[in-house]
Amino acid sequence: MKKSLLYLFMMGSSSAFALATVDFSKSNYTCNNLPVSTQSQESDLLNNCHYAVIIEHEENAAGRVYRGPGGGAQTTQVNTASDDEVNYDKIKFFTDDHTYMVCYYKDYALIKCKFRPPKVNKNTSSK
Repeated sequence: MKKSLLYLFMMGSSSAFALATVDFSKSNYTCNNLPVSTQSQESDLLNNCHYAVIIEHEENAAGRVYRGPGGGAQTTQVNTASDDEVNYDKIKFFTDDHTYMVCYYKDYALIKCKFRPPKVNKNTSSK
């Protein structure tokens, strides 16, 4: 019983933080009344969106190196896939309607954006 409750709790909490991919043909997100679209530049988002932060990746042509147990000269090179989100510059920000978004750029071109809708405040009225 306890295991099933723990499992259900973990499923609910993990889905609460999930981000969905933006479909720009159906979305109308704005930052400072400027639309967020496939044509948005990094500077547009950084200058107009609330709490915008850029996280730049560092290019590592040699891949990541892992030293196995015992260290020494034995190393294993781990290469990431070219479409991995680790290789993108990320901009995290909030839109005008308080939607949390993360947009991914590769070579200064917008690849995709993900979003999490704002939390809905439930007002309780006393009778």
